[in-house]
Amino acid sequence: SVRLSLPTGFGHLVMSGWLIEFKRQYPDIALDLLFDNRVDDLLREEVDVAVRVISEPPQQMVATELAQVRYVTCASVGFARGQPMPHVLDDLGQVPLITSAVVGRALRVSAYQGQERRELTLHPTLASENFQFLREAILAGLGVGLVPDYVVRQDVAEGRVVTSLDDWRLSVFGTRLFLVRMPNRYQTLATRTLIDFVVAKARSWAG
Repeated sequence: SVRLSLPTGFGHLVMSGWLIEFKRQYPDIALDLLFDNRVDDLLREEVDVAVRVISEPPQQMVATELAQVRYVTCASVGFARGQPMPHVLDDLGQVPLITSAVVGRALRVSAYQGQERRELTLHPTLASENFQFLREAILAGLGVGLVPDYVVRQDVAEGRVVTSLDDWRLSVFGTRLFLVRMPNRYQTLATRTLIDFVVAKARSWAG
């Protein structure tokens, strides 16, 4: 059996489908899935493999970078119809902002465009670590979302959500997706099979 720890948002919204496919291909491999965003627990808990969105992996772990996480500025079609969408970066400070911030703490956002780099401090009006909830709040027209693109990718493709500031690359918290594991933990064939599968899936997803 393999214990795999996944980040809540990316795990639910993207990796669920991958892991169902994995189980179909390898019905004999037992999977124990934990949905969690903390990094410090990986040392304590008997987790074989973890996927995390972080800027740098912990020193004592073996890490494989899977993909870059892109943040998008977005809102429901209804919201965008009734209120102005942000057209320049500074507009982000003037709109009701929905994001995965830590409540009570100002949100630091780095924005990149070509050679230019800007730092913004934002104050979200709705914050949650639950990306499923953030997606619902954006769809409900409660404000402008600043979320990883995978949260609303389907909604944008199907015309429910529109994006703006697309020429800026926005970075909030960690913007890199890593697969990490403990160097000294014995790796079973099942664990190696899962790692290879997840790495291949992530590479084609990041495309």
